[in-house]
Amino acid sequence: MSELEEYRHQIREIDQRVLTLIKDRLNIGIKLSEIKHSLGLPIIDTDAEQAAMDNLVRTSAALGVDISFARQLGELLIEKTIEIQNNHRSAGQPAKKSKDQNLKEIIELTQAMLVDGKKIARFEIGEPNFPPPQPVIRELTTVFKKKKIIGYGAAVGLPELRKKLAVELSNEHHVRIDPDQIVITPGARFAIFATVMSFVSELERVVIPQPAFPAYEECVSLTHGRAIPVAASLDNNWELNFSKIEAELRKGARMIVLNSPNNPTGKVISKDKFHDLVELARKHDTLVLSDEVYERYVHSKAPSILDEEYTNSIYVNSFSKRFGLTGWRIAYLVTSKEYAKRIRRIIHTAVTCVPEFIQRAALIALKQGESDAERNRRSILRKVDLTCRELSKIDVEFYKPDGAFYVFPRSNKPNFDSVKFATKLLKEQHVSVVPGESFGNYPAFFRLAVSLPEAQIPNAIRSIGKAVEHWS
Repeated sequence: MSELEEYRHQIREIDQRVLTLIKDRLNIGIKLSEIKHSLGLPIIDTDAEQAAMDNLVRTSAALGVDISFARQLGELLIEKTIEIQNNHRSAGQPAKKSKDQNLKEIIELTQAMLVDGKKIARFEIGEPNFPPPQPVIRELTTVFKKKKIIGYGAAVGLPELRKKLAVELSNEHHVRIDPDQIVITPGARFAIFATVMSFVSELERVVIPQPAFPAYEECVSLTHGRAIPVAASLDNNWELNFSKIEAELRKGARMIVLNSPNNPTGKVISKDKFHDLVELARKHDTLVLSDEVYERYVHSKAPSILDEEYTNSIYVNSFSKRFGLTGWRIAYLVTSKEYAKRIRRIIHTAVTCVPEFIQRAALIALKQGESDAERNRRSILRKVDLTCRELSKIDVEFYKPDGAFYVFPRSNKPNFDSVKFATKLLKEQHVSVVPGESFGNYPAFFRLAVSLPEAQIPNAIRSIGKAVEHWS
């Protein structure tokens, strides 16, 4: 055997020993899973993961092995261990649905019942029930009559629209925002997706305070990143767990997602706490994705990432909630010019651009639609107050929201299953809600999106109360 072949033979033998050791490690992971399950502990323990990672880093330094390679190996081993533990724990059980799937299924069932002619009191869909402002409709008609718009537009968005947004945001937040910092996107969900795709690589960690809109976790999953939930509780008025968040940022999280006003709780992070969160991100050089699509639905102004002038951030907002343009799919994000160029590549590759006629209609909404938007905002906030008054009459607990148009009640009935409850409520009472498990580990909760006609609210809440009362 030649010297070259001898070394190749040694490599193959070492590879076999490495794989044998990895198999032993994964088997130990299964035993750990069984112990965690018996103690009622979750599979993911980021403190234990960090201890394992620190051990790898120390060992690699002592052996003279590249530390970044050791970290990559460690993340792969941890991710595989979690996968095997999840598979072991769920063996023989039906595949667990994703949070987003739980939400979509109740919406689809509601739509199917509507097609069948059923009348549904719809609390399940986060969509304002008011039409777009009339000037927007007129502009859309005018655009089609006067100009044949069939060509491609710039991926970054219509210059006039970005300029108008830059002026409005600069005035509102007392900062200087350049139009080149703004990217027009086909809906806020796509803005979130494009951000995650642009900045989160495989196995990188994204901290997501929960309860949370399920699309965040879904987007992270598509990039093969790791969503790290940090749970808040009703008993603590949905205040964020700062010590837990800081611990996760210290471990090298790539991104943290903030959503204030929050979907589903309606919680608004206070100005001081929002500032402290951004300072934590600044300290650990963590990218902040701030979803502020409900910022208009508040009794007093909510803090914004734009107020902080933190360059390592993405601000997301939408025309959907403010102007009732949900089905039109138009939103925008604000970030540094450098980041905007990166995100623009995703827009160009995936969808080319947002159609110009939709962007021109959105521009008119900004110029002429604010009075309609303000009237509708006040109407929805009144409906939220009515919903809370009615909920106080039935057997649930909830935090009265600071903003948005959601309420997130909890049933205290034993063995309450929000997924089964939502389906049963819809089929028997013709009232649709979203199960709490769509937003995290909240099986006793369900979400109400308060955008249905005001007259329907009292009877719908009474139906919910009846269903809760008879739950067993």
